Amino acid sequence: MKVIFTILIMAISLGANAQSDVLKAGVYNLDNNKTIHIRGVEKRTIISGKTLDLQKFEIATFTISAGKVYTQPIIDSQFEQLIVVKSGNVTLTINDTTKTVAAYSIALILAGDKISFKNNANEPATFYIIKYKSTNTADIKRGHDAGPSVIKDWSLLKVNKSTKGETRAIFDRPTSMFGRFDVHATALNPGFASHDPHTHRVEELILMLNGSVQETIAQDKFDAHAGDCIYLSSGILHGPKNISNEQCYYLAIQWHNLKTD
Repeated sequence: MKVIFTILIMAISLGANAQSDVLKAGVYNLDNNKTIHIRGVEKRTIISGKTLDLQKFEIATFTISAGKVYTQPIIDSQFEQLIVVKSGNVTLTINDTTKTVAAYSIALILAGDKISFKNNANEPATFYIIKYKSTNTADIKRGHDAGPSVIKDWSLLKVNKSTKGETRAIFDRPTSMFGRFDVHATALNPGFASHDPHTHRVEELILMLNGSVQETIAQDKFDAHAGDCIYLSSGILHGPKNISNEQCYYLAIQWHNLKTD
């Protein structure tokens, strides 16, 4: 009986550990994470786990000193990446394409492509690396058929204005991980909500660029500030509202694994 009891306890423990890395909907705060040093850069992990549609999902900030270069050590055909410049000016090189961009600029790195970062300024530069692997099999051909890895300069994005604020379309395309990958930027004026709280099957990430929002998640409300990440799981009620006195900016990122999403 003791042996059976011990095995049962071990099975329960292993089952609990297997579920521990499943991400829950909520606000993930940048300031609550420790800094580690990797090959001359400072890395702070904000999110690391898995979701309904992602086998692996990691969001981290990387800070490089003035004049320094950071190159990822491995070219991985199983992961795709989204790069968002948080502050400073960063020179991005994707394969043979190089471009220097400022804060809020974004790059989509298809699985298997190589990227490096260089800080040409006199101050540190910080960028997010959002790394993810779909629960579906990666389709390198589909991603490249829709276009190559690409860098989007924030200053060149078309701005659509309304009484609520502003929107900027960034990506809406197939990638190596998804049948459809949608990224857009929203600016909310004080007192405005992006939309009434709603639900949808597709998961979503809100990355706060500046300012603050109050995010409805299920039946609760949470404050999110610049640098925070809001993960919204499938089917959960959600909706952001700017309750501050200043305009706020955030990225809305959705990945579509099903044709019906």
